[in-house]
Amino acid sequence: MKNEFIETINISKFDTMCRELEDKDALIGPSLAVVTGPAGRGKTEAARHYAIHGNAVYIPPMNIRSAPMVLREIAFELGGVRPMRSDACLEIIAAEMAKERRIIFIDEADLLQMAILEMLRNLNERCACPIVMIGEEGLKGKIESRRRLASRIRSRSRIEFAPISPQDIGFYFKRCLGLNKVSADVLAAIHKHCRGDWRPVLTVAIGIERMMNASGGKPDGHGGKIIEITMEMVTDVINDVR
Repeated sequence: MKNEFIETINISKFDTMCRELEDKDALIGPSLAVVTGPAGRGKTEAARHYAIHGNAVYIPPMNIRSAPMVLREIAFELGGVRPMRSDACLEIIAAEMAKERRIIFIDEADLLQMAILEMLRNLNERCACPIVMIGEEGLKGKIESRRRLASRIRSRSRIEFAPISPQDIGFYFKRCLGLNKVSADVLAAIHKHCRGDWRPVLTVAIGIERMMNASGGKPDGHGGKIIEITMEMVTDVINDVR
């Protein structure tokens, strides 16, 4: 199975928001952003993909860390060093942002202490660095509870990752398994099982690929094998993973 990044409506909105934050015009006004949604909707993969294919910085989950530790991680990702003193970290971050304005993605921000979120706001104001806080539903409440923080969220920079659609699943099977056509009934069954999240889709896809390989399938002309996905196959795979 190919490891493909699937462009969905969620991803399109995310990328558009990030490009706006990177624009020089974003220096005028707020430059904080919030991306929320239940686990499994693709928020983390969207941030990682954007960072890998651009100049943004991705900070992985750090829910047990302090504000100085988060500052050191940001300084390291931007400048390659981890000073012990917070003021030294700020100097590095400011210097790197002066060279090139780069987005900082903070994953699982909903689990961070409020003091760290306030520190990120201060960092945003002091160093003019765009920051995207990513998390589940609880992140909204945390931000709205602090007016100073909520007021720094840029217009059109509040994104809620919607559930994935049957069309997203069909495109995934086409790109990753080479299946150009999957019946509407099969897509509906997988969509119902995954409940809007990508992770169960991946599990089902792995199970279906194993069935395809075990059955022999038929050549696709490119060295791979294709077989039609039936409702029976989907039912068997779903029952196995439950």
